[in-house]
Amino acid sequence: MSLPTFITRISIAGRNSAGHHFFVALLFWCSVQFIIPSHSLADDFPVVFNNESDSDAEPMPAEQAAASMKLPPGFDATVYASEPDVRNPIAMAWDQRGRMWVAENYTYSDRTQHFDLSLRDRVIVLHDNDGDGRSDTRKVFTDNVQMLTSVETGRGGVWLMCPPQLLFIPDADGDDVPDGAPEVVLDGFTVASANYHNFANGLRWGPDGWLYGRCGHSCPGKLGTPGTPDNQRVPIDGGIWRYHPERKTVEVLNHGTVNPWGHDWDADGELFFINTVIGHLWHSIPGAHFIESFGESPNPLVFERLDMIADHYHYDRTGSWTNSRDGAANDLGGGHAHIGMMIYQSDRWPQQYHNKLFTMNMHGQRANVESIKRQGAGYIASHEPDFLVSKDPFFRGLEISVGPDGDVYVLDWSDTGECHDHTGVHRTSGRIYKVRYRGGKPAQRAFAKPACIAGPGKLPELWRSYQAGTTSPEGLRQLLNDPNEHVRVWAIRLLTDHWPMDTFNGPLADASYPDAPETLAALIRLAREDKSGLVQLALASTLQRLPIDQRMPVAIELVGHEQFADDRDLPLMIWFGLMPMVDQQLDALVEVGKACRLPGTLRWITRGVATKVESDPSALNALIDAATTMPAPLRSSVIEGMSESFRGWLKVEMPNAWPNLLRSSTSTTNTDAVRELNMLFGDGRAIDELREIVKSKGARLKTRQTALRTLIAARPDDLRQVCESLLDERELNATAAEGLSLFDDPAVGERLARTYRRFHPNDRPGLIEILVSRPSFAAALLDRLDAQRDPIPSADINAFHARQIVGLGDDSLREKLTESWGALRDSPADRREKIAEMKSQLSQTILADADLSAGRVLFKKTCSQCHRLFGDGENIGPDLTGSQRSSLEYLLENILDPSAVVGKDHRMTIVLTEDGRVLNGLVVAKNDKTMVIQTQSRKETIPIEDVKQTQETTLSPMPDGLLTSLTEAQVRDLIGYLMHPTQVELK
Repeated sequence: MSLPTFITRISIAGRNSAGHHFFVALLFWCSVQFIIPSHSLADDFPVVFNNESDSDAEPMPAEQAAASMKLPPGFDATVYASEPDVRNPIAMAWDQRGRMWVAENYTYSDRTQHFDLSLRDRVIVLHDNDGDGRSDTRKVFTDNVQMLTSVETGRGGVWLMCPPQLLFIPDADGDDVPDGAPEVVLDGFTVASANYHNFANGLRWGPDGWLYGRCGHSCPGKLGTPGTPDNQRVPIDGGIWRYHPERKTVEVLNHGTVNPWGHDWDADGELFFINTVIGHLWHSIPGAHFIESFGESPNPLVFERLDMIADHYHYDRTGSWTNSRDGAANDLGGGHAHIGMMIYQSDRWPQQYHNKLFTMNMHGQRANVESIKRQGAGYIASHEPDFLVSKDPFFRGLEISVGPDGDVYVLDWSDTGECHDHTGVHRTSGRIYKVRYRGGKPAQRAFAKPACIAGPGKLPELWRSYQAGTTSPEGLRQLLNDPNEHVRVWAIRLLTDHWPMDTFNGPLADASYPDAPETLAALIRLAREDKSGLVQLALASTLQRLPIDQRMPVAIELVGHEQFADDRDLPLMIWFGLMPMVDQQLDALVEVGKACRLPGTLRWITRGVATKVESDPSALNALIDAATTMPAPLRSSVIEGMSESFRGWLKVEMPNAWPNLLRSSTSTTNTDAVRELNMLFGDGRAIDELREIVKSKGARLKTRQTALRTLIAARPDDLRQVCESLLDERELNATAAEGLSLFDDPAVGERLARTYRRFHPNDRPGLIEILVSRPSFAAALLDRLDAQRDPIPSADINAFHARQIVGLGDDSLREKLTESWGALRDSPADRREKIAEMKSQLSQTILADADLSAGRVLFKKTCSQCHRLFGDGENIGPDLTGSQRSSLEYLLENILDPSAVVGKDHRMTIVLTEDGRVLNGLVVAKNDKTMVIQTQSRKETIPIEDVKQTQETTLSPMPDGLLTSLTEAQVRDLIGYLMHPTQVELK
């Protein structure tokens, strides 16, 4: 293949893979074209170097590090391999000859460079020939790849994850010499320019013969074989994916979490995976949508998402993970970052460790242990005593795996700088430790990948037969009657394994469903009769593999099991399978709703049906009519679903069945929702009632507040008069100001600016935001800055407000801003100069004098509208609790130059409304009726018909000059608080 031809291919693939850079394609061309024999691979391998800030720092000697590990009685750790034989080990795999394959990653760099493509990555093969616990032989299989995150062997070669591509290097004769150049099997695994550590990783063979992998949600991609058009690619937004080598098929099994970096199957073939930040342990349910650290699902019908299965966290959510370093909090587990995972399924170690889940806890420098048990339709995980604690400050466990001998092997990246190597990369070290049970007998269980497929039993025999192609649909349907729930679950999965799955949009219209009629009938019967929650969960998952027009019969049976009404997983999983019916089978979805006995599922069904009220009002009316005879909790679910669906709408025609539902719901607890819906449906009595509640000082404050918000949404003719009458009531004037923001009248702006000091201090930032949303209001604000009468302190105006005033495009306002407040410093040079200046000012001596309580108050005022720290604040921007807050340089770069690197979920959008307002913030949700934007002070829902124009910027909503309005002492206090490892008391 010629260079131009190859680059043309890569360019096409790059466009399908979110535009990976040309120079990466060129370097990759070089790597795949010049595979050379293994005996000379190292001859031209680039010199490996360290680039960390502390060049004198070195890890503890490997033998000493192993000997000093804290382990349970009867265990010890030895060095299987260490530098220079292995360096920067990022992943490992075992082959059928019992040898360890190790992926060494040298291209990963610091946060400024991300990847150093002057270097290359390498795959080596290690083996302990004499059984003394140390590797005796080392081979280099390839050293001509880059951005390598994972390795797996099998199916005639070696599989490498090198984002944005999955590569296969053939080695059919198993001589450890590539038979040819790497083949690009899949592409589209995007490496985001703003986030370089959440990329695709984790290749492992599953019991069903598929190759499984993982991906972080900050690197969303579109997966496909090379050359696949964009509209035929499979989107991934974090989660688990799989690829079938023979069928050339890729599936995304679930979406969400943050950065999964470890997974394994238990003895029953259930897949679990490890994650970072928001929760550490998850059950990989095919078709699931999991929560993320921020943002909404790209699918607007994913109203809620599933959480982790653990009943605990490994750090104090009200404090900082930094408290838990170095074994300081063994009862919690060490921190939020988890990497590598295994479920111990050999027989060499004592019984108490069999089937336990192990994962490496990065900040705790230890191995956490979890016990997993069945609960409801799924699983729950509980914390066991931590297993291993390292005393080496460089210890960075990245992978943990059971070897063929039944002992456990741990990869150590051997570096500092926490999760992101923010201090630079120490590439010249790396270790692999063997953790041995001294009294154990040689492993009797056969080695296999995954471990669950080894040994006797119906399940392992089933998996082996399926991979060998000797199962039949008839035989699998017979297993649906097996007394073991896990056998029934796997019979369901394998019967539908060839059926396509799309967790975003439903199967393709022209998809093939072999043997569908008999299998569908069997699934309907099982959904009706099987009492196992796990079987019900598998059936709910399988809904997403069924043709959309065939989902109703199975779903009707699933939603009738009221014993699962409060289950964590099943109600949502059923809804995920029903979502495409909103657009394609609405009447059938209503029939499922009529049969539903699961309040949560019924609420989401109603919410979905209600989105179609304008095009098909009869569907919602039929569901409301059915609800009149439902038990009270289900009637409430229908009311709640409508209320949630119509939030932000201005008007909806009243469904004919609505009065009947109200008469049957006299004891409903949905008082506010009913009132909102009555008003939305145009009931004049509802408007009058709301007006009276708002004016009544004898009514509960919360009730008045809700009524006022509902009145603002309805926009009656006298709304301005009602809101102006409340400006002297401190408990309500902030909400009243939101109502007045709808009126483009300089007199309104003057009135709001004049009454500024009557607002509670906590509400004043929101009022400032209103005053900078219109030119007519901004003029009134600037006139009041430090005025003699009714002044607004100029210190209350931050750089975000100033930037928004400039963005209004009025030259006179810009001049007035410069005169009364100052000018924005906005060039890169200005920002770099400011960072250097403040770094020199904030010495350790200065920061030691910080008033941390005052800093917490400043955080509450300045940062908490978007960020959470120690469990306090909003979850709009990144949670700061687990960030690199101990680094002053990191803090100053992100505070003073926040737009230098902005992830996809944190880019500011400018919204121009039809009534002339300009809003700056994050769009956190959007559908065809409403847009939800998070500004600095509040979350606002805007009807789409009121949005005139939107513009997504490359800027962060966080202003560059956040510290401009603070005194030197305030900057010291705020930075000191942000860097402090624990929460402090408010004075």
